[in-house]
Amino acid sequence: MTTTNTTVFKRIGNMLSLIFSDYYEARVFRSSFMRLVTYAVLFIIGYRLNLVFDNVPNGRIFDGYAMAALFCGLSVLSGFMNNMICIGGCLTMLIFLIIKLAVSMAIGLIALPISLYLNLYHLIRNGAVILEHKNL
Repeated sequence: MTTTNTTVFKRIGNMLSLIFSDYYEARVFRSSFMRLVTYAVLFIIGYRLNLVFDNVPNGRIFDGYAMAALFCGLSVLSGFMNNMICIGGCLTMLIFLIIKLAVSMAIGLIALPISLYLNLYHLIRNGAVILEHKNL
């Protein structure tokens, strides 16, 4: 009985060592998995808080989607505006952040389904490559 447990633990350890290694497929697998987990956690937080769409039927789903879309839009927008410097006082920075949040929400509403699809695709494809490479 202990030999089967050790064999299972060895296989799990071999798979985890391959997933957490520095291979390209492992890095893409990790980043896709973590992004999907982040979207799920933000959706749950938005669903539980129910801040914006309180009186709307199924408003909790809209709140969860908006929270995940905001993160997705910020990550997409940060690729374009990451090193942008806004010169001015506190009011200028506040206006810049409000505009950036509004634009990232608009981008995130469109980009979230695309990002979910691409991350699921990378997760499945690279997971299959990792499993095939390891011959489990």
